[in-house]
Amino acid sequence: MYHEENLGKGEALKTGFRYIAQHYGDAHYVVTADSDGQHAAEDVYRIAQEAKRRPNDLLLGVRDFSAGDIPPKSLFGNRMTSFIFALLYGKKLSDTQTGLRAFGTGLLSFMLDVHGKRFEYELQMLISCIQSGIAIHTVPIQVIYENGNAGTHFKAIQDSARVMGVLFSNFFRFISSSVASSVVDLGIAWFLIDSLRPMMGDQHYLRILLATVIARVISIVVNYVLNRHFVFRKEDSRGSLWRYLTLCGLIIILSSTGVYLFHTLFQVDEKAAKFFCDALLFLLSFQLQRRWVFAARRKQL
Repeated sequence: MYHEENLGKGEALKTGFRYIAQHYGDAHYVVTADSDGQHAAEDVYRIAQEAKRRPNDLLLGVRDFSAGDIPPKSLFGNRMTSFIFALLYGKKLSDTQTGLRAFGTGLLSFMLDVHGKRFEYELQMLISCIQSGIAIHTVPIQVIYENGNAGTHFKAIQDSARVMGVLFSNFFRFISSSVASSVVDLGIAWFLIDSLRPMMGDQHYLRILLATVIARVISIVVNYVLNRHFVFRKEDSRGSLWRYLTLCGLIIILSSTGVYLFHTLFQVDEKAAKFFCDALLFLLSFQLQRRWVFAARRKQL
């Protein structure tokens, strides 16, 4: 089975998955392994046996990169990707680029829906599993690189760019959502400050307060909807609105307290303290929304 032209590793895997789904309806699990000699037969067998015990999970054959004889490019790429992956998705995986994987056939349709055509597909698979509540387990395997990994088809610039794009996709969407909500907040506040002037006359503070509150309520709703459906993509997220509102209140308290403490204890300018505190709280908000507000429940198969 082959493609007439190179469509990428992701498409190659999906073609195999479709063939299994169509012709092997009685199969119980699927194992994928690279064709460049990196995976020993005994490791393939071990991960297959583990898949029998965990048919609803994704199994990864992970290499120990603390061992010697690792090509520097592969070592750096794996360590950097693993660090960023743990930071953004809360799952520590020592080998995010392993091609030795296994899962039950009940996950075939899910794997076919994962986006990606080339090397970035395998990373997107990990992200999609985390977002959907599918458990990921690791199985230690041997480290094998034949001829310094000369047989790889990985293109350093193009494929690395695709992998980094997938890795940061959620965070970039979170930034976009925050910017859009800020624009809505500012635009509505400006509009209301002017529009309420004829009705409220000299009540300047009340007019500004009313405009600010209305704008903030609308921008909070916009941000919640964008984060739920565009950033974290949780159509079924019971109780997420109340968790989101609780988080908003917590962020306000932490921001105010942080600015006050930096200013009074360390004589930091209030505006600079506000920028620093809110930058840190932005990262905290991303993690809490991913892990708590829009946390994935385990996928039912």
